[in-house]
Amino acid sequence: METEIKMKNIFFTCSLFGCFYFPCFAQQPVLVKNLKGQSFIEGDISPNQAKLQALNEAKAASLKEAGIIEHVNSYQMLFTSQAKNDYSQFFSSDIQSEIQGAVGSYTITGEQIYLNENKRIVSEVIIDAEVIKYNTKPDPAFTCNIEGIKAHYNNGDNLSFVIKVSADCFLNIFNITDNGSSLLFPNNYESANELSKLKPYAFPKAEIEYSLGNEQKKVELNRLLFVFTKTQIPFIKMDKEQICSTEAIFSWLYAIPPDQRRTEYFTLTIQK
Repeated sequence: METEIKMKNIFFTCSLFGCFYFPCFAQQPVLVKNLKGQSFIEGDISPNQAKLQALNEAKAASLKEAGIIEHVNSYQMLFTSQAKNDYSQFFSSDIQSEIQGAVGSYTITGEQIYLNENKRIVSEVIIDAEVIKYNTKPDPAFTCNIEGIKAHYNNGDNLSFVIKVSADCFLNIFNITDNGSSLLFPNNYESANELSKLKPYAFPKAEIEYSLGNEQKKVELNRLLFVFTKTQIPFIKMDKEQICSTEAIFSWLYAIPPDQRRTEYFTLTIQK
């Protein structure tokens, strides 16, 4: 079973409901069509991994087609990291300052697996995409301080931390593992209230526990992604257990203009 951060309420339970509000930002998506990406199925690369790599190649081609041609290497690094589950690359400060746009949404219009003239098995994906071109840069005055997160925990330990922000803002927290992803905050018991600047907030905010569970036979690697936004931007692409895909998280994240968000990232392990 997939490991995740589990939330336990001491007194009661309730059902999850979602808010479907999303603010309209100034940037207008650029529509591009018939962008192709390819990868090889060979060695340790499975058909699913090759498809993901081909899809990311098509996304990179979409960015170029939309006119985002500077810092292409940064995008390639992002996509390669995603394919290898090395999400730390997503949060390099250099990359965050360099990226100038994102694939907001896409449709796969064609895909095939075939043997090329060199007898190599090719996975090919063709997409139509909406590319968001940023017209802002990250706001250096929009900062946060997060204390209390350790690098190592034991199975059953509780997670807690304190946050202080430099400006009034809202927060979404995600937990990303190699087996899946979930929205940790807000949740059934903690609403997405605005955080006031320079005021310390202890998490959990309600009478619950962030219980760290590991149901696997090996050490579990978890990655906590904190996304602070100047306006309330709910994440809604999840099921009733708040489970979601990593791709949905990053599509949501990079649809937000750089000056409207701040991200922080922590890696922690849970011992069996």
